[in-house]
Amino acid sequence: MRYRWWIAVLSVTAVLGTALPSHAGLKDLLLHHGQKKKETQSNIDLCIKQRAWIAYFKDDKGALAPVRDTQNTDDDQDWIGLRFTDYDGPRIRLGVLKVINKSAESEEREQNDRIEVPVSGIQEMLTVALYNTRRFDVIEQKRVQEIVAQQTRKDITEPSPRTIVNVGKVLGAQYLVYGTVNEWNPERGNRNMGPAAVFKAGKKEAEVAITFTLTDVTNGQILFTTAERARLGEWSFGFADSQGGGGNTAAKTPVSYAVNACANKAAFKIARFLRDRKWKGSVVDIKGHDLYINAGSQQGMSPLTKLSVLAVQGIVKDGESGTLLGEDLRGIGTLEVIAVQNGFSVARILEGCKRIKKGDRVELATPPVPPPTSPECVTMDASQAP
Repeated sequence: MRYRWWIAVLSVTAVLGTALPSHAGLKDLLLHHGQKKKETQSNIDLCIKQRAWIAYFKDDKGALAPVRDTQNTDDDQDWIGLRFTDYDGPRIRLGVLKVINKSAESEEREQNDRIEVPVSGIQEMLTVALYNTRRFDVIEQKRVQEIVAQQTRKDITEPSPRTIVNVGKVLGAQYLVYGTVNEWNPERGNRNMGPAAVFKAGKKEAEVAITFTLTDVTNGQILFTTAERARLGEWSFGFADSQGGGGNTAAKTPVSYAVNACANKAAFKIARFLRDRKWKGSVVDIKGHDLYINAGSQQGMSPLTKLSVLAVQGIVKDGESGTLLGEDLRGIGTLEVIAVQNGFSVARILEGCKRIKKGDRVELATPPVPPPTSPECVTMDASQAP
């Protein structure tokens, strides 16, 4: 983690024209900072144990820090270590669509060698980032690609609202997410040190900018979008061989780190945006008194959960533009989950539900009750929706 508190002290001191702290004062300042850092890490540890709804940073040395919701690229290294606390409630089902490349299609290099933007790799990183929030049931990437290939014309780049609706229905997803690469600079800067004939040291730096879009499968419309940028670099060291080449001891890919940071920033903001949205599912089968719901333990469903049933009356369209506006849903009763399997649940009618049928929608009758947490966790929670 990067703490630039001492630089801030020097800057403020210079502006105010005050004297720098004495040796004893500096020692006290360092001690206070160390205690504050230790206290913060203890608070995060407490929140993790209490399963509070927070996100936090963890670096490769195990140090913990609260999330800073910022676009400042100086903090991009921190975003690689984004973590979320455990979560036991119902998890919204998401699908991640293919990433769209709207940057320069490729970058000229020596001998006309070209670098293509690895859209499949970016899609995979976004899928993993959303899964790691522990708040979502993320559909397997291969399954998404199969369905999209069936529903999308090859000459169409961006998913249309109708495609989003069709893909969402087949996948049983509530929302679909996709990324658009706006800038792709895998070699933003290179710095080299040392005599090339003996020793080589250099830093490669990459910068990317990606827009992430969240869509609602009921009408195919955009619900949320966020533009993320990340700039990251990596040092490499080595000795030249007898022919004066090669010998690097490290071969890093700064651009993959930058994409990882962007994906984690987006996952955090999507989790924050969807935090208070209700989980929704469907009745997929009815056998006697048993109703089968398309969510099980994998989606965080548990016995005794109460579900409101919403009958689908029809699809609503704008008569002039033909735009799909959504489904006309009417509440008809309540179910209670009696058994849970990995991918589905069995429920029984608790009240109402006359003329219930396959395809009717279900949602949580009451919002999940979070576990009690300490005031420190409430203060530290940067995942509250803005």
